[in-house]
Amino acid sequence: MAVLTEESLDINQDVEEGINEFNVEEELPSFFLTVLDRAEYLICNDSRNVSGIQTLLVVLDQTISLLRLILAEVDEDDQQQWELLAGCFETIAQNLQQHTLELSLRPTNVTLLRCDISQTGRPGRPSFLIQPEMLEDLLELGFSKQRIARLLGVSRWTIHRRVLEYGLYHVSAFSDLSDTEIDEKIRDYINRHGRTTGQVFLLGYLRSIGIHVPRRRIRASITRVDPANVALRWGAAVYRRHYQVPWANSLWHLDGHHSLIRWSLVVHGCIDGFSRRIIFLHSSANNLASTVLNLFLSAIERDGGVWPSRIRVDHGVENVLVCEAMVENRGEGRGSFIAGPSTHNQRIERLWRDVFRCVCHYYYYIFYAMEDSGILDTSNSLHMFALHLVFLPRINLALHEYLEAFNHHKIRTARNWSPYQMWVNNMMNPDNPLSSGQHDNVPENVEFYGYDPHGPSPFEDSNNNVVVQPVNIANGNEIQAQILQVIDPLMPSVQMGIDIYEEVLSLLVNYAHTEQ
Repeated sequence: MAVLTEESLDINQDVEEGINEFNVEEELPSFFLTVLDRAEYLICNDSRNVSGIQTLLVVLDQTISLLRLILAEVDEDDQQQWELLAGCFETIAQNLQQHTLELSLRPTNVTLLRCDISQTGRPGRPSFLIQPEMLEDLLELGFSKQRIARLLGVSRWTIHRRVLEYGLYHVSAFSDLSDTEIDEKIRDYINRHGRTTGQVFLLGYLRSIGIHVPRRRIRASITRVDPANVALRWGAAVYRRHYQVPWANSLWHLDGHHSLIRWSLVVHGCIDGFSRRIIFLHSSANNLASTVLNLFLSAIERDGGVWPSRIRVDHGVENVLVCEAMVENRGEGRGSFIAGPSTHNQRIERLWRDVFRCVCHYYYYIFYAMEDSGILDTSNSLHMFALHLVFLPRINLALHEYLEAFNHHKIRTARNWSPYQMWVNNMMNPDNPLSSGQHDNVPENVEFYGYDPHGPSPFEDSNNNVVVQPVNIANGNEIQAQILQVIDPLMPSVQMGIDIYEEVLSLLVNYAHTEQ
């Protein structure tokens, strides 16, 4: 196999001449594999090699041109496969181009937040007052003692003494788990979320449930538990583009995700633009404005009543009450809510791609399989009632696990800080006016605030007025309460929840016959 280098590919050479030099059946697959191998090596092992990446971009550009020429010559039956292949190389090229820009990014600096000083009136130096709950939270979020010391404006030894004093020395230590126990945790997560979740998210998930293990053990466990899909996970990797707002809580992005709308299910989500922290992620059997408002207000209450400065939403009617609440709390005439098309809300559009890949696609294919097998009819209210009763709690558990995994996963372009760490670090910055409920500066062009012109297109066709048909049966609340007394929708299932659905449906049919 010829080695591809900048010298061996004349970038000014007519690509059409290159086609004639290929023995297509023998050499073209090897050529593609070589380009992909080089891309994988640079991404995984030499990601700061700007010169190497730029050289590879030249090769990728030639490869895409070559594929387009081949596409014009192949039979119509084969065109779709060649288009998909060309699209894959275009995606790699776009991601690498953006990656070269990201190399110049600088993560948020840890800023000083002075601790109070205890004045005891006794001789000797006064001691710093560091709340044990705050110190435990920072350790749980993965901050090192040295970083915590800089964050709080004290010495590393002060932090070390407080860790011993409060009995927190165990918090950030690696968990004492066997390979079998780690495999079991990862297998359970994959069984609930599907097989496209990679090691970074799995590491974040384990941290979110208090398990700390080295990344090498996660990699080894994935290879043992699901070796066939390691390459698939690499192919699904997402490379981040540059995005900037001044503070944590400067701008929250809200939106709804409708990949499960066929089954009357909507996922509502919100993400902080600065830190990428997911604020909430929840599936409901309606798309009502009151539902979105309750999720929004619950998230604010959970964070101590601190409101975002602004939100970005689309024009959907489900956002009306949230927008009214923002104007009431933050004021008019300052862009408290920014309504625009989904194409301007790229921060959360990136999130929806991951949510579908790591959560929703699993249920998407389960539900279609249930329809194909004849056990689910979307026009049958009993079927849909059973589906929601069983799978809505399972979906929300999966979404919650994904939220925690995402918020704890380390982001390479942010010095391997997690979204939680970035959010906490910036909210503790004394220069951030939003941490105390004050106002920040009004952007020059509010309409385009938080807009990334190079961001992804919307995950799905935009529909700003999605109406979810309610699923109602006679005495539904009473029947649901009775069923939940004998059946736990979250109990373990060897059939992805389908066996629980069939059991619930059988009970519903019996109730329906009894009522007649």
